[in-house]
Amino acid sequence: MMSFCPECRYEYEPGVRKCPDCGIELVDHLPTPVVSAAMTPDESWIPAGVVNSQVKTDIAKGALDSNNIPSVIISSVFNAYGKGLDFGGSLSLSSSEGNIVLVPKEFKEEALIILEAVLGDDLIQNGN
Repeated sequence: MMSFCPECRYEYEPGVRKCPDCGIELVDHLPTPVVSAAMTPDESWIPAGVVNSQVKTDIAKGALDSNNIPSVIISSVFNAYGKGLDFGGSLSLSSSEGNIVLVPKEFKEEALIILEAVLGDDLIQNGN
């Protein structure tokens, strides 16, 4: 039976008992993630920008997480088919543009500073 790290959620081969990265004892089953209302985007969440690659998206999410800024990533393909959120024209997106980084309104200024610092020109803002 495979085992999992409850911290990083990585799956390990049988016989491994401790996560080499986290140093935590492995478990047989991952706990079901708890999704709070604070992490469920609604109209109070706004786009901080768009990121074109998955690697850059992971960097953006990690930078926001490490600064305790809630964020959610939504594929612009998801939004382009009308299943996403209505941004009120704040971003002009085509389905090929990447991933939308959403943050609560009150975190937008701080999130933009962080995202610009780690992504530079790889962050698309306001459709630019």
